Amino acid sequence: MSGKGCFLKQSLIAHGLPLVLLLAAALVFLTHCTTGEKETTSLPAPDFTVKTLDGRELTLSQLRGKTVLIDFWATWCAPCRESIPHLVHLYKTYDRERFELIGMSLDRGDTKAVENFAKSMDIPYPIAIAPEEVAKGFGVTKIPTTIVIDGEGKIQQRIVGFSADVAKQITAKLDELTAKK
Repeated sequence: MSGKGCFLKQSLIAHGLPLVLLLAAALVFLTHCTTGEKETTSLPAPDFTVKTLDGRELTLSQLRGKTVLIDFWATWCAPCRESIPHLVHLYKTYDRERFELIGMSLDRGDTKAVENFAKSMDIPYPIAIAPEEVAKGFGVTKIPTTIVIDGEGKIQQRIVGFSADVAKQITAKLDELTAKK
């Protein structure tokens, strides 16, 4: 190989490869940042039983007939904390006979931190520490993830992230599903 060809190859490796790696890393990073990915399905929600922070046992299939919102969140997640006042408002607004909201914390370790956080935010709805298999069953890979399940136990909406627009989307779906027929 001539000296020019070798120099060109070395130059591409020295300058081109880092650029390609930088672009690939940026693409991966941007796919994990979101203010509201929305997915609509009608798949059956996986059943689960969890113990809430106040010691009650809660089973999803026992809530059939109600619209259920499940919020996967963590105390350290800024968008999760931002969504809580909206979720509290929803919980207080919708009829308990037709609607249930469950907070599924993904925090690990001592539950005291989650209990203290819930008290500081005046969260009135049931909260459980989400078992890993429950989060996996709902396909949770990013938080906050909000799952809306209809009265027949089918997932009607799955939204990742939180923003004012996401709050409107969730409210619209709950209005639709809880409307008296």
